[in-house]
Amino acid sequence: MALITEFSLFAFTTLGGMAAGAYAVAACFADDGREAKRPWLFPLVCLALLGVGLLGVLGHLGRPERFLLAMSNPASMIAEEAYWSIAFGVLILVDFVLLRRGTSPRAVRVAAAVAALGLMGVMGWAYFTSYGNPAWATWQTLPLFVAGDLAMGAALWALFRGEGAYRSGAFAAAFTVVGALAIASIALTAAHFASFGYDALPFAAAVVLAAGVASGLLAWKGKLPAAVGPAAAFALVLAGVATARYAFYAASIL
Repeated sequence: MALITEFSLFAFTTLGGMAAGAYAVAACFADDGREAKRPWLFPLVCLALLGVGLLGVLGHLGRPERFLLAMSNPASMIAEEAYWSIAFGVLILVDFVLLRRGTSPRAVRVAAAVAALGLMGVMGWAYFTSYGNPAWATWQTLPLFVAGDLAMGAALWALFRGEGAYRSGAFAAAFTVVGALAIASIALTAAHFASFGYDALPFAAAVVLAAGVASGLLAWKGKLPAAVGPAAAFALVLAGVATARYAFYAASIL
């Protein structure tokens, strides 16, 4: 697979999307007492992922003043992504500061999840409306981004919760559902790309994603060691989603 010219945007949507997906999932599951000894580490890592991703946006624009110019046009997709990113980032920071001091109200995490969902939606919409690239301007683009972000985010959140996350039948079911949706979206996108003559083989990364979902289910069943299950699920889901997303961006250079 050739090196993509939009690598900076790939970094933004993958890292920022994973952080957003993690908060969206975290808001759905209350603390059951098995959270890490350092709960503030989760928002700190998510904030770092979002921050590094936003650096990719600056790299894509080339010069900082272009970012300010884009921000002055609320109708532009870069501006909308920036607005949602800022809102999401501020709420993550609040969550981090409160957790460092003791506890953070659930309302903060729910508000962050709302901003996260907005960010994920805008990320997908930006390419869905890319009318100059018919491979991107299709309904399959939306679930490819949103479902992929939720799958990565669920695996990331579970990684911080350790075996506690996969002991929950509700979480295991949710993880399986978002994983299946991500796999289906990759398959649909691959078929759409193939119809335009693009190489759909890299989208076979869905197989790796499926292995990640299987790892989560094995952890739920207690078939994998507590220290292995969450890490294996995260690594495989991240690899599968990121590879498929890289293949998506490769359409810009073919």
